[in-house]
Amino acid sequence: MCNLHIMPAMFDSILAALARLMVARGVAFSELSERLKGHYVQAAQEQAAREKIGGKITDSRLSVMTGLQRRDIARLRAFERKAPRANPLSRLVAKWQSDPDLTQNGLPIALPRNGPAPSFEALARDIRQDIHPRTMLDTLQAAGTVAVGQDITLIEAAYVPLRGSDEQMSYLSENTGDHLMAACENVLGADPAHFERAVHYTGLTQTQIDALDTAYQTGQTALLTDLNTQASAMKAQNDNTGTHRFRAGAYFFSTKVARQ
Repeated sequence: MCNLHIMPAMFDSILAALARLMVARGVAFSELSERLKGHYVQAAQEQAAREKIGGKITDSRLSVMTGLQRRDIARLRAFERKAPRANPLSRLVAKWQSDPDLTQNGLPIALPRNGPAPSFEALARDIRQDIHPRTMLDTLQAAGTVAVGQDITLIEAAYVPLRGSDEQMSYLSENTGDHLMAACENVLGADPAHFERAVHYTGLTQTQIDALDTAYQTGQTALLTDLNTQASAMKAQNDNTGTHRFRAGAYFFSTKVARQ
């Protein structure tokens, strides 16, 4: 029974980061708590359905599994997880880097602003009909993803939303959520296991950290660019019949620690 009290402390690294973000963004604990209750109930329903024990999944059973009161269970049964929104600008940048008509020697070509394909206007229209190409271009330029001159040049390998924007918050949720789900499913016995590896050292100088960070960014950018090219070609072959998705990400975190 003691483990019930000890276990939550194991997740302090996750909870500390989440609390820091919520406080910085002005999210009251009551708002987060209410949302978390919904996820608890949904997770309990999914687990009970997988176990197929005892027939009907009652409020009482969900209450026991989650520790929530039955009146909360009845209210939260209708909870729905928010589906991630597809980002058209990320798709635009990905297509620009992988479409044979938009690349030369494996690199994205500069595109005229308007006109028939290949042009930025045609690319933007191909991604989304309901968003004006100028709106997409202005957003990409503000984020430093493209350079605008006589032609439009892609200068970053990925679209990174403006710092602190709702888009960036959405990216954080989706990327971190998938990473955490992969790790959690591995702990729960996923077979085959999701690939999840990390290298971590202490006792380094800031100069050494900077060198490692640069090497990591260079290597990961090349790998992710290659995966994007392969995935884009595969999706084109499927003619919209594919039913699976994947996310492969990378991060590099460093901070100063007390001398040991």
